[in-house]
Amino acid sequence: MTVVVARLQNRLVQVVRVAETVGFSQDRGWVMLCLDWEQPERKKQQFRWVPASTRFDWVREFAF
Repeated sequence: MTVVVARLQNRLVQVVRVAETVGFSQDRGWVMLCLDWEQPERKKQQFRWVPASTRFDWVREFAF
């Protein structure tokens, strides 16, 4: 299992999905973030789409 974690505005978030197009916008390039990724799998509720042009402080991939 691999988890991609990023730091955005002094907050750790999980990168859940990367998509070229989404249904709510004609813009291209989107990233779905999970803001409460430390919760158990069934309790995750805070997801947010951000443009792929968003600047992250860092992005790291963790395998375990």
